[in-house]
Amino acid sequence: MELVRLTSVLLLVTLACSPTAAAEQDEPPQWSFVPGRYQLIGRHPDSLRTYTGTARIERVGKKLRLSREIDGRKSQLFGVIRRADPGEAYVLAFKWDEKSPMEMVCLIGSDLDNYARLTCHWGKAGNPHKQPGMEAYFAQEPWEPLKD
Repeated sequence: MELVRLTSVLLLVTLACSPTAAAEQDEPPQWSFVPGRYQLIGRHPDSLRTYTGTARIERVGKKLRLSREIDGRKSQLFGVIRRADPGEAYVLAFKWDEKSPMEMVCLIGSDLDNYARLTCHWGKAGNPHKQPGMEAYFAQEPWEPLKD
């Protein structure tokens, strides 16, 4: 009888713990899809001025670190994968301060080789712009970078 009671207790403990463990393991696949090296092209908010650069996205704990170099200037942003709205697509979202609160939201897609392709809107938080800034990230993994 004691063995039956012990088995029942162990079964209840296992069932009670399972949803928590499963919830931690069931993160969206985008967390492992977007890390990599990228070429980027962008446009500043409320401007026709464009720029190009390189970037790398890496997983750092429960965040993704975007390290980018544009016009010789290096920066790092930290973001997360989240739902755009309940029931909508997953997006990569960044927030940072640069004289004022800034944010960038990237739609996650794939290119013809099934590497990540990111298309982003960015600017001051709350989007007070007539036109947001835009960036497009193209995976560099299928080929080596061009040498100068």
